[in-house]
Amino acid sequence: MVIFESEAHLIDSLGHHDDLIRQCAQGHMSFADFCSEYHDYYAFYALDGHESDEEERVLLEKYEKRIEPHRIVAEEILAGVCSDADAQLEIYQRAGRFGSAEAVRRLCELAALNL
Repeated sequence: MVIFESEAHLIDSLGHHDDLIRQCAQGHMSFADFCSEYHDYYAFYALDGHESDEEERVLLEKYEKRIEPHRIVAEEILAGVCSDADAQLEIYQRAGRFGSAEAVRRLCELAALNL
């Protein structure tokens, strides 16, 4: 194992980051605090397995349904966020960018469907 010490470590890590999504979606945490604590989890922990050894890749595959919401957060939410001021500009809107309110709306939707 390269990134996670054990299966229990992966499960605990997923649970903690699931909770961060829920807290933000339920309004118990600001989006700024969420971003700070969530710390681009999917990429930071290489949950796609690109930095893992074979043993860890098997473990990540075992939990791919638990990991999938975090891929969505990374690729479909955090990747599209811009400042709230920039989100008002047409050029950013045309590029598919959005501000924190839309990001939280998407987190709410994700939490309702997947967590």
